[in-house]
Amino acid sequence: MRAPVILSLVFLLCTSVASAQSTFQDVELTGSRPNEGGAPEQITLGVGVLDIVAIDDREQVFTADIYTEIRWQDPRLSATDEAVPDLRTVALDDIWNPRLTIVNNRGLSRLLPEAATVDRQGNVVARQRLAGPLAVDLDLREFPFDKQRLPIEVVSYQYSQDEIVFSANSEMIARFAQMSGEGWAFGAIEPQTFVYRLRDGGRGASGIAFAISAERDAAYYALTLALPMTLILFLAWMVHWLPVDVIPARMGTASATVFSLIAFGVSFRLTLPKIAYLTDADRFVLYSTLLVLASLAVTVIGVRQVGVGQQEAAERLARQARFAFPLLYGLIIALTLAM
Repeated sequence: MRAPVILSLVFLLCTSVASAQSTFQDVELTGSRPNEGGAPEQITLGVGVLDIVAIDDREQVFTADIYTEIRWQDPRLSATDEAVPDLRTVALDDIWNPRLTIVNNRGLSRLLPEAATVDRQGNVVARQRLAGPLAVDLDLREFPFDKQRLPIEVVSYQYSQDEIVFSANSEMIARFAQMSGEGWAFGAIEPQTFVYRLRDGGRGASGIAFAISAERDAAYYALTLALPMTLILFLAWMVHWLPVDVIPARMGTASATVFSLIAFGVSFRLTLPKIAYLTDADRFVLYSTLLVLASLAVTVIGVRQVGVGQQEAAERLARQARFAFPLLYGLIIALTLAM
Protein backbone atom coordinates (compact mmCIF):
# COMPACT_ATOMS: atom_id res chain seq x y z
CA MET A 1 0.00 0.00 0.00
CA ARG A 2 2.87 2.39 0.76
CA ALA A 3 4.37 2.21 -2.72
CA PRO A 4 1.30 3.56 -4.56
CA VAL A 5 0.94 6.37 -1.99
CA ILE A 6 4.60 7.36 -2.30
CA LEU A 7 4.38 7.26 -6.07
CA SER A 8 1.28 9.43 -5.97
CA LEU A 9 2.99 11.99 -3.74
CA VAL A 10 6.05 12.08 -6.00
CA PHE A 11 3.81 12.53 -9.02
CA LEU A 12 1.92 15.40 -7.39
CA LEU A 13 5.19 17.07 -6.33
CA CYS A 14 6.66 16.83 -9.84
CA THR A 15 3.42 18.15 -11.31
CA SER A 16 3.49 21.15 -8.95
CA VAL A 17 7.13 21.94 -9.75
CA ALA A 18 6.48 21.66 -13.47
CA SER A 19 3.43 23.89 -13.15
CA ALA A 20 5.45 26.49 -11.24
CA GLN A 21 8.23 26.40 -13.81
CA SER A 22 5.69 26.72 -16.60
CA THR A 23 4.09 29.71 -14.91
CA PHE A 24 7.50 31.40 -14.44
CA GLN A 25 8.32 30.78 -18.08
CA ASP A 26 4.99 32.33 -19.09
CA VAL A 27 5.87 35.44 -17.10
CA GLU A 28 9.28 35.62 -18.73
CA LEU A 29 7.96 35.24 -22.25
CA THR A 30 5.02 37.65 -22.10
CA GLY A 31 7.13 40.72 -22.84
CA SER A 32 4.59 42.96 -21.11
CA ARG A 33 5.71 45.29 -18.37
CA PRO A 34 4.75 44.53 -14.75
CA ASN A 35 2.18 47.34 -14.50
CA GLU A 36 0.83 47.01 -18.01
CA GLY A 37 -1.98 49.50 -18.58
CA GLY A 38 -1.30 51.28 -15.31
CA ALA A 39 1.22 53.73 -13.91
CA PRO A 40 4.68 53.80 -15.48
CA GLU A 41 7.42 51.59 -14.05
CA GLN A 42 9.89 53.27 -11.71
CA ILE A 43 13.44 52.64 -12.91
CA THR A 44 16.39 53.52 -10.70
CA LEU A 45 19.66 53.81 -12.59
CA GLY A 46 23.00 54.08 -10.86
CA VAL A 47 26.15 54.88 -12.82
CA GLY A 48 29.62 54.55 -11.38
CA VAL A 49 32.39 56.15 -13.42
CA LEU A 50 35.40 53.95 -12.76
CA ASP A 51 37.76 55.83 -15.07
CA ILE A 52 37.98 58.37 -17.86
CA VAL A 53 40.96 57.26 -19.86
CA ALA A 54 41.22 60.05 -22.43
CA ILE A 55 39.38 62.76 -24.37
CA ASP A 56 40.14 62.84 -28.09
CA ASP A 57 39.65 66.40 -29.38
CA ARG A 58 40.07 65.47 -33.02
CA GLU A 59 37.67 62.49 -33.03
CA GLN A 60 35.32 64.12 -30.50
CA VAL A 61 35.02 61.06 -28.27
CA PHE A 62 36.00 60.26 -24.72
CA THR A 63 36.99 56.81 -23.50
CA ALA A 64 35.40 55.71 -20.24
CA ASP A 65 35.07 52.69 -17.97
CA ILE A 66 31.67 52.69 -16.25
CA TYR A 67 29.61 50.41 -14.02
CA THR A 68 25.80 50.46 -14.12
CA GLU A 69 23.03 49.17 -11.86
CA ILE A 70 19.43 49.14 -13.08
CA ARG A 71 16.76 48.50 -10.45
CA TRP A 72 13.02 47.93 -10.79
CA GLN A 73 10.28 45.78 -9.27
CA ASP A 74 8.34 43.03 -10.98
CA PRO A 75 5.76 41.46 -8.59
CA ARG A 76 5.29 38.60 -11.04
CA LEU A 77 8.77 37.37 -10.07
CA SER A 78 8.07 37.36 -6.33
CA ALA A 79 8.25 34.00 -4.57
CA THR A 80 6.44 32.62 -1.52
CA ASP A 81 7.77 29.09 -1.77
CA GLU A 82 10.40 28.49 0.91
CA ALA A 83 12.30 26.30 -1.54
CA VAL A 84 13.05 29.32 -3.71
CA PRO A 85 16.40 30.96 -2.77
CA ASP A 86 16.46 34.52 -1.48
CA LEU A 87 18.32 35.66 -4.60
CA ARG A 88 17.96 34.15 -8.02
CA THR A 89 20.14 34.87 -11.03
CA VAL A 90 18.30 34.92 -14.35
CA ALA A 91 19.22 35.82 -17.89
CA LEU A 92 18.16 39.39 -18.66
CA ASP A 93 16.42 38.31 -21.86
CA ASP A 94 14.23 35.86 -19.90
CA ILE A 95 12.47 38.56 -17.88
CA TRP A 96 10.92 41.93 -18.56
CA ASN A 97 13.46 44.76 -18.56
CA PRO A 98 13.30 48.44 -19.52
CA ARG A 99 15.38 47.97 -22.70
CA LEU A 100 17.96 50.67 -22.08
CA THR A 101 20.70 51.81 -24.42
CA ILE A 102 23.31 54.58 -24.38
CA VAL A 103 22.61 56.99 -27.23
CA ASN A 104 26.17 58.30 -27.58
CA ASN A 105 27.73 54.84 -27.46
CA ARG A 106 30.47 54.55 -30.10
CA GLY A 107 31.76 51.06 -29.38
CA LEU A 108 31.34 50.21 -25.70
CA SER A 109 32.25 46.64 -24.74
CA ARG A 110 30.12 44.71 -22.24
CA LEU A 111 32.38 43.12 -19.65
CA LEU A 112 29.79 41.26 -17.52
CA PRO A 113 27.15 38.63 -18.39
CA GLU A 114 23.71 39.86 -19.42
CA ALA A 115 22.05 38.71 -16.18
CA ALA A 116 19.97 40.04 -13.30
CA THR A 117 19.37 39.07 -9.69
CA VAL A 118 15.82 38.77 -8.32
CA ASP A 119 14.89 38.63 -4.63
CA ARG A 120 11.79 37.06 -3.07
CA GLN A 121 9.83 40.35 -3.31
CA GLY A 122 10.41 40.64 -7.05
CA ASN A 123 13.05 43.39 -6.82
CA VAL A 124 15.31 43.11 -9.84
CA VAL A 125 18.88 44.38 -10.19
CA ALA A 126 20.76 44.21 -13.51
CA ARG A 127 24.47 45.02 -13.33
CA GLN A 128 26.88 45.69 -16.17
CA ARG A 129 30.34 47.09 -16.75
CA LEU A 130 31.02 48.98 -19.98
CA ALA A 131 34.28 50.23 -21.41
CA GLY A 132 35.03 52.10 -24.62
CA PRO A 133 34.40 55.35 -26.54
CA LEU A 134 31.45 57.69 -26.13
CA ALA A 135 30.63 60.57 -28.48
CA VAL A 136 30.82 64.14 -27.23
CA ASP A 137 30.07 67.40 -29.05
CA LEU A 138 33.05 69.49 -27.95
CA ASP A 139 32.76 73.28 -27.90
CA LEU A 140 36.33 74.38 -28.58
CA ARG A 141 35.81 78.13 -28.93
CA GLU A 142 37.73 78.79 -25.71
CA PHE A 143 40.39 76.14 -26.35
CA PRO A 144 42.76 75.68 -24.51
CA PHE A 145 40.86 77.37 -21.66
CA ASP A 146 37.70 75.37 -22.33
CA LYS A 147 35.36 73.43 -20.07
CA GLN A 148 33.49 70.51 -21.59
CA ARG A 149 30.40 68.47 -20.73
CA LEU A 150 30.88 64.72 -21.22
CA PRO A 151 27.43 63.09 -21.50
CA ILE A 152 26.22 59.56 -20.82
CA GLU A 153 22.71 59.62 -22.30
CA VAL A 154 20.58 56.60 -21.47
CA VAL A 155 17.19 56.01 -23.14
CA SER A 156 14.72 53.19 -23.47
CA TYR A 157 14.55 52.08 -27.08
CA GLN A 158 11.14 50.48 -26.51
CA TYR A 159 9.21 52.38 -23.86
CA SER A 160 7.93 55.97 -23.73
CA GLN A 161 7.75 58.29 -20.74
CA ASP A 162 4.18 57.04 -20.17
CA GLU A 163 5.49 53.52 -19.63
CA ILE A 164 8.70 53.95 -17.66
CA VAL A 165 10.16 56.86 -15.69
CA PHE A 166 13.55 57.24 -14.05
CA SER A 167 13.31 57.73 -10.30
CA ALA A 168 14.80 60.63 -8.37
CA ASN A 169 17.16 58.14 -6.72
CA SER A 170 19.06 57.68 -9.96
CA GLU A 171 22.60 58.97 -9.47
CA MET A 172 26.17 59.00 -10.71
CA ILE A 173 29.16 58.46 -8.45
CA ALA A 174 32.89 58.58 -9.12
CA ARG A 175 36.29 59.34 -7.65
CA PHE A 176 37.13 62.07 -10.13
CA ALA A 177 40.47 62.91 -8.53
CA GLN A 178 41.71 59.43 -9.44
CA MET A 179 40.85 59.47 -13.17
CA SER A 180 43.71 58.54 -15.48
CA GLY A 181 42.84 61.09 -18.18
CA GLU A 182 45.76 63.53 -18.19
CA GLY A 183 45.34 67.26 -18.60
CA TRP A 184 41.79 67.49 -17.26
CA ALA A 185 39.99 68.20 -13.98
CA PHE A 186 36.72 66.26 -13.71
CA GLY A 187 33.53 66.80 -11.71
CA ALA A 188 29.92 65.63 -11.53
CA ILE A 189 26.84 67.29 -13.06
CA GLU A 190 23.37 66.50 -11.70
CA PRO A 191 21.47 63.98 -13.87
CA GLN A 192 18.46 65.20 -15.82
CA THR A 193 15.55 63.28 -17.27
CA PHE A 194 14.44 64.06 -20.81
CA VAL A 195 12.36 62.78 -23.67
CA TYR A 196 14.38 61.56 -26.63
CA ARG A 197 12.89 62.06 -30.09
CA LEU A 198 14.42 61.49 -33.49
CA ARG A 199 12.04 64.02 -35.03
CA ASP A 200 9.75 66.76 -33.81
CA GLY A 201 6.36 65.39 -32.87
CA GLY A 202 7.59 61.80 -32.95
CA ARG A 203 7.02 59.19 -30.26
CA GLY A 204 9.27 60.09 -27.38
CA ALA A 205 11.46 57.66 -25.48
CA SER A 206 12.07 58.02 -21.77
CA GLY A 207 15.67 59.03 -21.05
CA ILE A 208 18.08 60.25 -18.42
CA ALA A 209 21.32 62.14 -19.02
CA PHE A 210 24.30 61.83 -16.72
CA ALA A 211 27.19 64.18 -17.37
CA ILE A 212 30.75 64.84 -16.29
CA SER A 213 32.32 68.27 -16.31
CA ALA A 214 35.85 68.34 -17.72
CA GLU A 215 38.02 71.44 -17.39
CA ARG A 216 41.18 71.48 -19.48
CA ASP A 217 44.54 72.17 -17.85
CA ALA A 218 45.97 74.98 -19.99
CA ALA A 219 49.46 74.63 -18.51
CA TYR A 220 50.31 71.92 -21.05
CA TYR A 221 49.52 74.28 -23.93
CA ALA A 222 51.57 77.05 -22.34
CA LEU A 223 54.56 74.79 -22.96
CA THR A 224 53.56 73.31 -26.33
CA LEU A 225 51.92 76.37 -27.95
CA ALA A 226 52.64 79.65 -26.20
CA LEU A 227 56.34 79.03 -25.50
CA PRO A 228 57.36 77.94 -29.07
CA MET A 229 55.26 80.77 -30.55
CA THR A 230 56.91 83.28 -28.23
CA LEU A 231 60.36 82.07 -29.29
CA ILE A 232 59.43 82.52 -32.96
CA LEU A 233 58.17 86.03 -32.25
CA PHE A 234 61.31 86.78 -30.25
CA LEU A 235 63.37 85.77 -33.27
CA ALA A 236 61.31 88.10 -35.48
CA TRP A 237 61.92 90.90 -32.97
CA MET A 238 65.68 90.27 -33.00
CA VAL A 239 65.78 91.16 -36.69
CA HIS A 240 65.30 94.82 -35.78
CA TRP A 241 68.33 94.75 -33.47
CA LEU A 242 70.69 93.78 -36.26
CA PRO A 243 72.56 96.56 -38.11
CA VAL A 244 70.33 97.83 -40.91
CA ASP A 245 73.11 97.39 -43.49
CA VAL A 246 73.47 93.63 -42.74
CA ILE A 247 70.86 92.86 -45.35
CA PRO A 248 71.31 89.07 -45.95
CA ALA A 249 71.13 88.24 -42.23
CA ARG A 250 68.08 90.45 -41.66
CA MET A 251 66.14 89.11 -44.65
CA GLY A 252 67.12 85.49 -43.97
CA THR A 253 66.05 85.68 -40.32
CA ALA A 254 62.80 87.48 -41.09
CA SER A 255 61.88 84.95 -43.79
CA ALA A 256 62.73 82.01 -41.52
CA THR A 257 60.36 83.25 -38.81
CA VAL A 258 57.48 83.41 -41.29
CA PHE A 259 58.01 79.85 -42.53
CA SER A 260 58.53 78.52 -39.00
CA LEU A 261 55.34 80.11 -37.77
CA ILE A 262 53.25 78.84 -40.70
CA ALA A 263 54.57 75.28 -40.28
CA PHE A 264 53.95 75.37 -36.53
CA GLY A 265 50.43 76.75 -36.93
CA VAL A 266 49.44 74.12 -39.51
CA SER A 267 50.82 71.22 -37.45
CA PHE A 268 49.02 72.47 -34.35
CA ARG A 269 45.68 72.86 -36.19
CA LEU A 270 45.85 69.22 -37.30
CA THR A 271 45.37 68.15 -33.68
CA LEU A 272 41.85 69.67 -33.66
CA PRO A 273 38.70 68.55 -35.49
CA LYS A 274 37.51 70.31 -38.64
CA ILE A 275 35.43 73.04 -37.03
CA ALA A 276 34.00 76.14 -38.71
CA TYR A 277 35.02 78.63 -36.03
CA LEU A 278 38.22 79.98 -34.50
CA THR A 279 39.41 78.82 -31.09
CA ASP A 280 41.34 81.06 -28.70
CA ALA A 281 44.47 79.18 -29.76
CA ASP A 282 43.67 79.87 -33.44
CA ARG A 283 43.38 83.58 -32.67
CA PHE A 284 46.71 83.55 -30.89
CA VAL A 285 48.36 81.89 -33.90
CA LEU A 286 46.59 84.23 -36.34
CA TYR A 287 47.53 87.40 -34.48
CA SER A 288 51.10 86.17 -34.10
CA THR A 289 51.26 85.45 -37.82
CA LEU A 290 50.09 88.97 -38.63
CA LEU A 291 52.73 90.39 -36.29
CA VAL A 292 55.49 88.36 -37.93
CA LEU A 293 54.30 89.39 -41.39
CA ALA A 294 54.29 93.03 -40.26
CA SER A 295 57.84 92.54 -38.96
CA LEU A 296 58.88 91.12 -42.33
CA ALA A 297 57.27 94.09 -44.11
CA VAL A 298 59.17 96.55 -41.87
CA THR A 299 62.40 94.67 -42.61
CA VAL A 300 61.77 94.85 -46.36
CA ILE A 301 61.09 98.59 -46.14
CA GLY A 302 64.29 99.09 -44.15
CA VAL A 303 66.31 97.13 -46.69
CA ARG A 304 64.78 99.25 -49.44
CA GLN A 305 65.70 102.45 -47.58
CA VAL A 306 69.30 101.30 -47.17
CA GLY A 307 69.39 100.45 -50.86
CA VAL A 308 68.46 104.02 -51.84
CA GLY A 309 70.83 105.61 -49.36
CA GLN A 310 68.35 106.42 -46.60
CA GLN A 311 70.20 104.59 -43.83
CA GLU A 312 69.15 107.03 -41.10
CA ALA A 313 65.50 106.50 -41.98
CA ALA A 314 66.06 102.74 -41.90
CA GLU A 315 67.65 102.93 -38.46
CA ARG A 316 64.80 105.09 -37.20
CA LEU A 317 62.27 102.57 -38.49
CA ALA A 318 64.18 99.74 -36.80
CA ARG A 319 64.15 101.61 -33.46
CA GLN A 320 60.41 102.12 -33.74
CA ALA A 321 59.93 98.43 -34.48
CA ARG A 322 61.99 97.44 -31.42
CA PHE A 323 59.68 99.52 -29.23
CA ALA A 324 56.37 98.60 -30.91
CA PHE A 325 56.97 94.85 -31.18
CA PRO A 326 56.72 94.01 -27.42
CA LEU A 327 53.67 96.25 -27.07
CA LEU A 328 51.92 94.49 -29.95
CA TYR A 329 52.80 91.09 -28.48
CA GLY A 330 51.23 92.16 -25.18
CA LEU A 331 48.14 93.26 -27.10
CA ILE A 332 47.97 89.81 -28.73
CA ILE A 333 48.00 88.12 -25.32
CA ALA A 334 45.29 90.47 -24.03
CA LEU A 335 43.05 89.91 -27.08
CA THR A 336 43.46 86.14 -26.85
CA LEU A 337 42.55 85.98 -23.17
CA ALA A 338 39.68 88.45 -23.53
CA MET A 339 37.79 86.51 -26.17
